[in-house]
Amino acid sequence: MKHRMSRLQRAKQFMPFAALKGFEALLSAVARPKESRVELSEDQIEEVNKALQLLRCGDWVRVVYYDKHKYTEIIGPVDVINKRLQILVVQGVD
Repeated sequence: MKHRMSRLQRAKQFMPFAALKGFEALLSAVARPKESRVELSEDQIEEVNKALQLLRCGDWVRVVYYDKHKYTEIIGPVDVINKRLQILVVQGVD
């Protein structure tokens, strides 16, 4: 008696095998272009500090920050301001 595989079993035999899970994601992350971090001038730092002093919870802000070799932008209302710990939380952003 001859045993025959179903088409599904035969197809599984030829499916690609991913021996290194996450390797593809890592390769794409490495291939992504890196943005250079821009250093602010003293005047720009002073301007940012003045704007932060005027900021209140509920104010809408646009924040651009450098994280993991790229700039990220968030827009939303300020949820928490802790000047002592230098923390600013924008609502809806984890």
